[in-house]
Amino acid sequence: MKIQAALLAASGLILASAACAQTAGTPILSPNADWIIYSAGPHQAVTDTKVEGGKAVEVQAPGTGGIWEVAGIHPVDGGIAKGDHIVASVWVKSDVPAQVVFRVEMRAGAARVGERNIDIGTDWSQQTLDFVATDNYPAGTTQVALLLNSGKQTIDLGPISVVDKGSN
Repeated sequence: MKIQAALLAASGLILASAACAQTAGTPILSPNADWIIYSAGPHQAVTDTKVEGGKAVEVQAPGTGGIWEVAGIHPVDGGIAKGDHIVASVWVKSDVPAQVVFRVEMRAGAARVGERNIDIGTDWSQQTLDFVATDNYPAGTTQVALLLNSGKQTIDLGPISVVDKGSN
C-alpha cells in the first residue's frame, strides 16, 4: 500500500513538472485586457465573468473595407531574439462565427513577425500563435494585432499574453 501511494505521488510530480515545462517561459507581455482599438466604429470595455480575468473589450466591425481597418493592438514589452520560440495567446469570442488575423508584427511598418488566421466562435476560447523568430526585435518594437474586419460582427477581446520560451 505504501509503495503504491509513493508511486502515485511520484507520477503526480512527474505530470506536474511536465505541465510546468509546457508553460515555462519568460513573459514578454503579461496577461491583460488593455487593448488599443484601431477603428472609427464603436468599441467599449465590458465585464464578463466567463472570460479569464473578467474583463474584455467589445469591438464592432462593419465588414466593409479592408480587414486591417478594425484592429485590436497591444505593444509587446520585451524583446525577441532570432531563434526564440514565441507563444502569444488571446481569449476571444464573437456574436457570429468569424475569422480574424492574429499576428505579432513590428510597431513601425507592421512587418509580420508571426501570423495565422484564427476561427472565432460564439463562446470564449483561448487562441494561440506559436512561432520561431527569424530575426532580432528589440524591446518595444513589436505588438500583437488582431485584424477584425473580416465581416459584420461584434468581437470581444479578452486577455492577451506573450511568452518567450527561449531558443530551441
